[in-house]
This record gives sequence, structure tokens and C-alpha cells, in this order.
Amino acid sequence: MDSVDETARLAHIYPLKFWTDYEDGEGDELRPVDWVTWVKKGTQNGNETTDKVARVKRDDMKWGALKPYYEAWKSKTEAPVNGYPLDAWPGVTAEQARVLKERHVRSVEDLVNSSDADLIKIGLPGIRQIHGRAKAFLEARVSTAPVAKEVAQLREENRVMREELEAAMALLKEATNKPDAPRRGRPPKDDAE
Repeated sequence: MDSVDETARLAHIYPLKFWTDYEDGEGDELRPVDWVTWVKKGTQNGNETTDKVARVKRDDMKWGALKPYYEAWKSKTEAPVNGYPLDAWPGVTAEQARVLKERHVRSVEDLVNSSDADLIKIGLPGIRQIHGRAKAFLEARVSTAPVAKEVAQLREENRVMREELEAAMALLKEATNKPDAPRRGRPPKDDAE
């Protein structure tokens, strides 16, 4: 389960906001300094932590978790979901997905990597069963990935063969629909003679 293992190494945090302040620079100039406030994933009213982005970059785990959000904020776009989006996963209802996203859990991987304490803080009935389904879903995706790849290749080959068959049938139809060329030699004898 490579995707789960990769995200498990990151800090389990979610940024609430980024902003830029200005500090004294050289001379009379002010230099921009980016800041971030984050909370642990799974908490609704958890402790917020605020720090300079430059300091957070020194911590690989925290920076790995915050970097996509920071880059999205800098480029004024929405941050990508890290993993399989909850909205696309059939293992939760729309209401459960909404509650999880309010708790900063945006992907199935985020849910799987939540600790037991974080799961309890989410406050969603049946969260342990949802967590178990999420884990099974990711394991199934990893184990069925080679089969899915082979099926996709077979579908592509089938599509190509279908196109080639249609082209061959069109050529055959064209060849059989040509008017008969005049025959050479003597005409055939009539049976009446």
C-alpha cells in the first residue's frame, strides 16, 4: 500500500489559513514573510498552531503535509486532494463526507492515516467501521491495480482491432460493389440452342 505508507510519513495536519506579513528588511524596506496556521486533522475545535512558513519548511514531515496547500495558496488555486477524494468514494454518504471535510479529512488516505484518538474526535457515528472500509478499499485498490491495468490494455487492443475490422469490411464492401467489368472473349452460350 504505497500511497498509504507515503502519506503516513507526513504530519497529520491541515492548514487553516496562510497569509503574508511584513518585517523590517534592509534599510527602510519591508520584506514579505509568509505565515501558516494549522490544526491536527480530525479535530473540530483543536489547538491551532501558527508559525512562519520558512520555519515549517525545516521540518520535512510538517512541510510535506503543508506544501501542496501552500503552493495552491501562492498560485491562488484550490489545493489538490492528497489521495482518493472522499466525494468520489462510495464508502461514505454525502453527509459523512461533509462532516469529515469539516474535520479536515479530505481523502480516503487521510481517514486511514488517522489515529484512534483522532477518529474519536471526529465524532461521527460508526467512524471505526468507516475507517475499516477505507482501509479495505485502499488495500483492494493496490491489489487490483495490475488487473485494472491489464483490462485497460485489453480494451485498447479491442478498440484498435474493431477499427481495423471496420476498415477491412469497408474495403471488402467497396470491392464487391464495383460494377462488373466487361468480359473478354466469346459470350457464354445460351442453353436454348
